[in-house]
Amino acid sequence: MYEKLHVAIDIEGTVIPHFTSFVLKQSFNSHHYFELHFNNDTLGMPGMVSLDKSRDFIGKNLAIEFGRASGAAQHFVGKITRVAVSQRQGYHGSLVISGYSPTILLDRGADVGSYLGKDLSGIVNKLAQGVPSNDLNLQVQPAFTDTIDYIIQYRESDFNFIVRLAAEYHEWFFYDGLKLHFGKPAQLPEAALVYGRDVKELQYGIGITPLNNQQFAYHSPANELLQAQSGRGSASQPDQVHALQASRATFGTLHSGPGSIRLSTPSAIATHTDNEELSRISSLLKVTGTGDNPQVQLGGIAAISTSLRTGIGDFATSDIGKFLITAVTHEIDGVGHYLNHFEGINADSEKLPAPAYTKPLADMQLAQVTDNQDPQQQGRIKVQFKWQCNNNDTTEWLRVLTPDGGNSDLVSKNRGFVFIPEKGDQVLVGFEEGNVARPFVMGSLFHGNNGAGGGTDNITKSITTRSGHTIELNDNGNTGTHIIIRDPGGNTIHLDTQGKNITITAPETMTFNARNVIINAGQTATINAGEHINNVAGKNVSTAAGANIMHNAAKDLTMTATNIIGTADEALTHNAANITKRANEIFASSTEENFQLFSSKQVVNTSGEKGKLF
Repeated sequence: MYEKLHVAIDIEGTVIPHFTSFVLKQSFNSHHYFELHFNNDTLGMPGMVSLDKSRDFIGKNLAIEFGRASGAAQHFVGKITRVAVSQRQGYHGSLVISGYSPTILLDRGADVGSYLGKDLSGIVNKLAQGVPSNDLNLQVQPAFTDTIDYIIQYRESDFNFIVRLAAEYHEWFFYDGLKLHFGKPAQLPEAALVYGRDVKELQYGIGITPLNNQQFAYHSPANELLQAQSGRGSASQPDQVHALQASRATFGTLHSGPGSIRLSTPSAIATHTDNEELSRISSLLKVTGTGDNPQVQLGGIAAISTSLRTGIGDFATSDIGKFLITAVTHEIDGVGHYLNHFEGINADSEKLPAPAYTKPLADMQLAQVTDNQDPQQQGRIKVQFKWQCNNNDTTEWLRVLTPDGGNSDLVSKNRGFVFIPEKGDQVLVGFEEGNVARPFVMGSLFHGNNGAGGGTDNITKSITTRSGHTIELNDNGNTGTHIIIRDPGGNTIHLDTQGKNITITAPETMTFNARNVIINAGQTATINAGEHINNVAGKNVSTAAGANIMHNAAKDLTMTATNIIGTADEALTHNAANITKRANEIFASSTEENFQLFSSKQVVNTSGEKGKLF
């Protein structure tokens, strides 16, 4: 005997007692769609159909309950997004009310977001903050509970971002009619279906898909290329096992590609690769069917069996299997007839087939430097994007592009250009492989408050540090082309290109340290000092001239040594107003000619004892 279907429809207090048809389409990782047709006079509004009395339904919640007395009822609450009038062939027609599950409230348009050091639960809960909690009734229980060092939402709606998270981290994401689940629920409803009674049409089949894959990821802090290969996944259902073996045999070539998410350890990339394989394995066995049991529920288990007649009044039951319902469409007409169309996979599947989603196409983005004190001293910086969004955390530590960088046999670190942007600088961020999971800093940009350009005719190129240390290259034609190195203390090195001169200036002290110092001048070498010149040598001081050596002192010239030897090849002349020589003993001799003493007045010989002339 056919059991009557119970249906109750309510639009925030307005009961719809009679309707022409109701359709509800549900699937994982997508918005559910519903459409209700009913006559205008159902609401006590006979006559021509118009929207005058029904347009207020827009934005309200539609709640439906349906089921049979012998089983649990199904519930669905959706948001009405459209009200229309359907008329044809001169009849008054009907009202058409349609809409989506409350997940549509997460689809407010493409958005951006930056999340640092959060787990999946924190991210999903943050995304849902803008939606009334009683609309979504969000249940977050992901299998992956580790903290994600950094992740970006990039030009995708909150809903599409969550779908991407579910795909990349292999999590369940679906709306069961009353609750929005991110992660597998602790308990799943189960319905027993019998082909020939509850199921009118059934298709059970297996297929093959590429399973052999290898993923790799570069972990820059350790300069390590991580990689892992599939092949550890398995299945329990015999038909699925056969499909798995056939897939590996048919698609024998190994597919290799970069991981879609940030991976920093060998165990992380191995787990991710395994989950990718398990996700594909779950799609090898699928079941589709059509039936009239209203207990078939999205996210529930359908235990399907078949009943075969073995004799008069005798039937033998054979189990086909248990299947997780991943998509279902419910159809109810105005006289209580119910029909569903469902899809399912092996209920023992460890991971679900990955949903189709659009990967963000990353381009370059402006950001501002917030920190450059890399705790690992690798020259990385943190930035904050120039975004106005719900969540804009600073990034993780990002590498900075440089014209040349690396090491060598003699230089272990910092070989090349080392220019780390300062806090507050504006930088341009790019993404490795176009993947938003892998940002890096491409370089810095001036803006209206800190850029002055290269002057008239772009004559100046320069490098300046935050304290004012500057290297300036000036291309001012033949009138002032030069290179200047200067610091805030007034020290300068000036290379005069036109005059072919080099000037080094220090307000205080200039020190040269070397094993040997050689100064060569083609014409004149001049040393000027405002007060003192000191020449000091640890051993010898040698002064030589091709012609003359002249020592001039405005006052005294003092020479001090253990021995002083003056030698002249021809003449040695001393001229002074007075000449005084003192020693313990003085010896003067002429080895070849005469020894002459001459005075324009007197020659006086004085001795403390006796004087001897010969």
